[in-house]
Amino acid sequence: MTTLYTLALLLIGVIATNIIKEFVPKIPEAFILIAVGVAMSLTPIFKNFELEPEFFMLMIIAPIMFIDGQKQSFAKIKKRFEGIWLLSVVLAVVTTLVVGIITNHIEVTWTLPLAITLAAIVTPTDAVAVKSLTAGTDMPEGVGEALELESLFNDATGLVMLDLALSVLSQGTFSVVHGLEHFFFVAVGGVLVGTILGFLIVALRVNLQQRASNPETTIIPISLLTPFAVYLLAEHLGTSGILAVVATGMVHNWESSRLRLTSTTVQLTSRTIWQTIADVLNAVVFLILGVSLPGVWLSITKIGLSGTLQLVALSVLIYVIMLVLRYFWALRDSNDRQNHHKPSSFALFFGDRNDKQHKFYARIFAISGVHGTVTLAMAFSLPYKIAGHAFPYRETLIIVATLVILISMLVSAIVLPLQLPAKIESYTTVDFNQTRDKMIDYASLKILDHVSDHDIRETLSTQLQSQKNKLFMMDDRKSASSQFLDLLADTQDFALMYIRNDSVTKIYSANTINIYAKILQHTRNIGPKQTRSFKHQLKRTLRRYARESTWHLANGVITRAQRNRFRKNKLKTDPTFAANIKKWTDTRDGLIALNIDLTHATDTYLDDTLRDRLASQQSDNDHIYFVRETMNRFFNRVKRDYKHESVPVNSSLYIQAFQYEYDFVQQGVSEGTIVQPMASALYKEINQAQMLQLDQTEQLATDEYVESKV
Repeated sequence: MTTLYTLALLLIGVIATNIIKEFVPKIPEAFILIAVGVAMSLTPIFKNFELEPEFFMLMIIAPIMFIDGQKQSFAKIKKRFEGIWLLSVVLAVVTTLVVGIITNHIEVTWTLPLAITLAAIVTPTDAVAVKSLTAGTDMPEGVGEALELESLFNDATGLVMLDLALSVLSQGTFSVVHGLEHFFFVAVGGVLVGTILGFLIVALRVNLQQRASNPETTIIPISLLTPFAVYLLAEHLGTSGILAVVATGMVHNWESSRLRLTSTTVQLTSRTIWQTIADVLNAVVFLILGVSLPGVWLSITKIGLSGTLQLVALSVLIYVIMLVLRYFWALRDSNDRQNHHKPSSFALFFGDRNDKQHKFYARIFAISGVHGTVTLAMAFSLPYKIAGHAFPYRETLIIVATLVILISMLVSAIVLPLQLPAKIESYTTVDFNQTRDKMIDYASLKILDHVSDHDIRETLSTQLQSQKNKLFMMDDRKSASSQFLDLLADTQDFALMYIRNDSVTKIYSANTINIYAKILQHTRNIGPKQTRSFKHQLKRTLRRYARESTWHLANGVITRAQRNRFRKNKLKTDPTFAANIKKWTDTRDGLIALNIDLTHATDTYLDDTLRDRLASQQSDNDHIYFVRETMNRFFNRVKRDYKHESVPVNSSLYIQAFQYEYDFVQQGVSEGTIVQPMASALYKEINQAQMLQLDQTEQLATDEYVESKV
């Protein structure tokens, strides 16, 4: 149960962060998550919390790396291989050695393997943290790609270097040949294991896709289990589990690129699930960092002020060394020595040496070397005992690793927003919402022109308007809208003028028209939301029930059969009663017929109003829908349809409506009123809405078919 409570609390922390960041948008989300994590550490569940590296690497890092691997292709890795090798392996190894040697000279009581251990721990970088810290800024494309690819593979380099350092500490000897053999076995072996397992799993998925009647329930669970199975098997074989899951993810990228349209539902569902998991796990990473900080702080308090200042100075020095190494590494000669006309992958990241922006890109790359919780997990993975003795300076290494993480995050959070230009979006959220609203109104108007049945129009309009992602039933929005009140009054005026038109008075009796006008005027006097108070309605209802109950008891008319007999006898024996019933029936039929005519006329009036506003490029047309909804409720009350339900709508109407939305976007792109990025986002929303609507329509049809067979 403790594990369940822990997971639940972490998810609550993610939810709380998403709420808090709306109130403090200028603070990077990573820092909010860390702060929430610190607050969570005060709960009994996280009291004396200490990160379990094996659990963290398996349950958090493995799926994150699998997701990141799915975003990369073999072709891209092949094209960028030189840059990846130089950043993720060579730079990581050089950084580890330089930091280790310098640290060993400063901390004279430390052995070189111990210093190398610390250097290996602080080497891995975290591209997710950089994205969080630079939200709202325009990161150079090449630098961003370099950071992403570096982070994808240098975790494994750091882990291998840490493994080698711990091996030397344990055995007391080191062989260069053995070290290189071990390094390549772990790294290359991890890639091979991940690639082989990836192809086997893909083959299984493809086979099941072709044979399973409901592949989603089989293939998606296999996908969810894949990173854990690959990581565990690779680690069991002594290779890198991180590189294995990355390689497997790349194989899955290859699979999806070739089977993109053969398993649409599976891929869309799987992609949505994995994206959600990625967002949650990336947030959990920083929550865990925050939860771990109080324990690190407790260790700091034990060493005193002087010792703390020394460790802070050492952490700053280590960070500066890594910063300088990254800067000059990015400044290296980026020309392709074999072909000077073809830029190397390094040049694709940071530009050519002659490029004016080359030094700027190198500086941004250096500052973006943020270290994250993989560093903290590696620090906590240090054993308590080694070679039969207590691990030397274990708490000190954890403190320094934590300080390096915080320093790198603070420097990046402060410097990068000052160095990078603000991100200029091709469109704003307001622009997108306004364009989407006009698109939906345009499609609604076009499709309603082809539908005469009012009930179908009402259902169709309601469904299409729901795409606006607004709470249309909120009465406070209606009453607060002057546009709504004005249009409602105009529509009611139109209704009164319509029923008193000469063409209408020739069809219906004066009594029918007067009664309908009285009903309409009475509703108008009450107002759109000036409905009678609950107390007033209750009194009216009780008086009506009391009057009816008294009459029924007095005449002995209780059951339905008694009422029918009473009515028949009354019609036979009382001519006046029969005449009144005939007059009431004729009036009711006339009111219903007039109500139908006015319903269609009002639909046309509101359609024309919407058409005029769209022609004048007006985007805020919700008040028209509100008025349509209000008038529909009135029409339903007149025909005593108090429990009006949506009628089934042919799926072809929805398909046509969505096609009109596509046409609107396409026309906007051709006219230059809709930019391509916005068009892509709108197309995506239309696709999702269409798929959901058709799925619901299919489910409804299936339910009706089953009911008809029962």
